[in-house]
Amino acid sequence: MFVYPNKGPVAANYGLEDCRFLRPIYHNDTVYVRLTCKQKIDRDPRGKEHPSGIVKWYVEVFDLEDELVAIATILTMVQKKQEVLTEITTDNIEMYLSKLDENSKPSWGIMTPQHMVEHLEYSYRIASSEIQDFEISTLEKHIEKVQETLYNYKPMPVGYDFPLYEKGQLEVLKHENLSTAKLKLLEARNAYLDFYKENPKAIVKNVVFGHLEKYEWYLLERKHLNHHFKQFGLL
Repeated sequence: MFVYPNKGPVAANYGLEDCRFLRPIYHNDTVYVRLTCKQKIDRDPRGKEHPSGIVKWYVEVFDLEDELVAIATILTMVQKKQEVLTEITTDNIEMYLSKLDENSKPSWGIMTPQHMVEHLEYSYRIASSEIQDFEISTLEKHIEKVQETLYNYKPMPVGYDFPLYEKGQLEVLKHENLSTAKLKLLEARNAYLDFYKENPKAIVKNVVFGHLEKYEWYLLERKHLNHHFKQFGLL
């Protein structure tokens, strides 16, 4: 009676405590519920779960004469707000890219602005299954733990070497200038979005995270673009 069926932050009903029925309710009676938040409890995520907590609600059920007919404590598992990472949309990608020019300097790493943009394009071409001629660099026994990091709200670590690049070296640029690289990045992202519209159940290989489904690619995209846009002070 108090959890909307549409998708929202409430992941599950977690339990029921101290339930008492104070007055009888009959067929065709109408009741309403008043909820009071009693307690919020942190909960460690398990496996592929977003950070969440347990919320205890004091529940009072009334009939149409405002008589209290039942009381209970209901526990719900509620997903925590995600306030660390900026959501990625076509509009804000274009906005952030508009602030990037050839003179933009990174806060870490050796990438130039164009190297960063071409790296993101390359990553989208992997996500859309266009590029798959590589081996997964993460050991099989560690893949599950590495994939679980996609579900938390922590930024990617700085200074990480992309396994498909030569360590400490810049890749040869593919495009004639930064403007062209930006356009190619947007084209690659559109191809990635179209691919998952047409193949919503596709499982596509990533060099670090192994085989990922559509939702996990979305989580990786959000983390990855936040990482590199912050690298160049764009957000």
